[in-house]
Amino acid sequence: MTIATASRTPIPSRPLRWLACGALVGTLGLATTPAVATSGIVPSLAGNYAVGCSNVEQDFSRLRNGESAADYWEGNPLVDGSHYVTDLLVSPGNALTYKVNVPAVSEIDVFEKQGGKALQYAAVVCYPTPNSSTRADYTLPSGVKVPRMQRGAETPMVLTNPASASAGKWPLLVMSHGLAGSPLGDDYVQVMARLAAEGYIVFAPFHADARYSRIRLENFSDYWYLLSKYAEVAEMQAIRPLGLKQGLDYLLGKPEYANVIDQDQIAGFGASLGGMAIMLVQGARMTTSWGGAERVIVRDNRYKAVVGYVPFSGYSFQPMFGNSNEGVKSVRVPYLGIGGTADIVAPIGRTSEMISNLGGSKYFVTIAGMPHGFRVEDAPEVFGWTFAFLKAHLSRNQTDRALFHTIDNIPGGSDDVVAIRKTLAWGSRDELEVVEFYSQSARKFFMTGRPEEVALLDGLPTLWQRTGHRFATHRLDAPLGGPMCRIWANDGASLNTHFYSLRDSDCAALRTQSWARDEGTVMRAQDFLPQIAIFPPPPPQCPADTVSVIRLFNTTTVNHRYVTTGLMSRMLLTREWQMDGPVFCAGKYED
Repeated sequence: MTIATASRTPIPSRPLRWLACGALVGTLGLATTPAVATSGIVPSLAGNYAVGCSNVEQDFSRLRNGESAADYWEGNPLVDGSHYVTDLLVSPGNALTYKVNVPAVSEIDVFEKQGGKALQYAAVVCYPTPNSSTRADYTLPSGVKVPRMQRGAETPMVLTNPASASAGKWPLLVMSHGLAGSPLGDDYVQVMARLAAEGYIVFAPFHADARYSRIRLENFSDYWYLLSKYAEVAEMQAIRPLGLKQGLDYLLGKPEYANVIDQDQIAGFGASLGGMAIMLVQGARMTTSWGGAERVIVRDNRYKAVVGYVPFSGYSFQPMFGNSNEGVKSVRVPYLGIGGTADIVAPIGRTSEMISNLGGSKYFVTIAGMPHGFRVEDAPEVFGWTFAFLKAHLSRNQTDRALFHTIDNIPGGSDDVVAIRKTLAWGSRDELEVVEFYSQSARKFFMTGRPEEVALLDGLPTLWQRTGHRFATHRLDAPLGGPMCRIWANDGASLNTHFYSLRDSDCAALRTQSWARDEGTVMRAQDFLPQIAIFPPPPPQCPADTVSVIRLFNTTTVNHRYVTTGLMSRMLLTREWQMDGPVFCAGKYED
């Protein structure tokens, strides 16, 4: 080892508007709690909990001739301009409303029209509630009911989770609806209720895409609109992940919800264009022009698992995530995609391409004959796979993930096939993102996986900047890998560097030095595979789906640096860099 010394150092199918997910349920009680069996998962007939929802009470007498509530929910332009659900709310101050701040066009060039604006957003939340709740259902014009809805200034009446080890809290599911849809349109509110009945707090924003683009692809003029107004369409798509991230910030800033949400169990459910939005909020690179320009819109590391129901990922002539949909490679959150073989809006070939490119645990289930919508006979499969996946990948138990990996089908009315299946060893809840920073003034590199340190350095951009290099290890509470110590070598003068090791002997030896400051165990990481005792020994080998991390030492700046083999292959080392060789294994975010 080299250490610094004192001198160095997304019913029967029905016509759907473009990318709008059809009824996800119809008959809702068909698929719920999965019980794993050798033949798959046997769905029960009903959810486990009663459901209550937040205040979305509206005054429908405000609608004028020719208008519908859906026009407001979807943001459709009317005779006097665009309208939104907040125009109908009886008590907007007691509903969930927030502003979405759009970056200026100088920051993210896709925001040509909306850049710099604060956009009005609203959302609805449904949650498990006590059976004793006497709150009345709220009937929408469609006849669909929002169950046990809060009214006026009533606060959420959330049941204490009887199965939770986190002070009775519940996992959170962020739901993104399809284009020309809303949380109260089609049957989405019923979907929310079914998800909540399974034991999730469900948060769903009203995206109201029509406020920014009129695209529906219902006739030739719409296709021409797409061709001629692609920048506008791209901007609309890019606003969606902003609404999701800032909406999550807003929700978790409200104590009445934050106090009942397990913030270590946040997942996403995106339908159709909502499937694209959920992927973009994970940091996928989005295609922003016909010329193929790509960029990351936003990145939210809080998600631990994601489900895409008939998720949209573009076409052969226009991928949504960069060239051949490779823009999702850096997305490592465990992902389940559910697609239909008869879907021509989100064809399974494109979905398969996108899922294959993901960098984490990934699964793709296809349902024979299912179109871009939903059929009653598909309910057991859709909900069965969703609940089984979320249970496994929000778990702290690696055995749950291994068990999910063995499921081949869900008994029900349709033919479901696992087209892609890959379970990585670490899983998102166990994963720790390690970020590298560089100080121009000190000429030193520093890596850390501690979230508080990352936030601190991100807040000091004049002193420390991200290099863009990062990789994945394991959290301290993960059941995987070995403990890694961190020693800060600092003599108050030239010696100022950090040393990481999985080796107990390395850590023990350094702790005895006067200049060594033991910063404890900071992460867990994969060690190399056992090797045959031969001479000369073969190069260290990492477990599948991980890469070697090499330790370098700069004798001039007295500084260690840790790089993956991929970055190492592109580096031109100058004379002052010494190579210690591979020291541990990590998951890669980029090639």
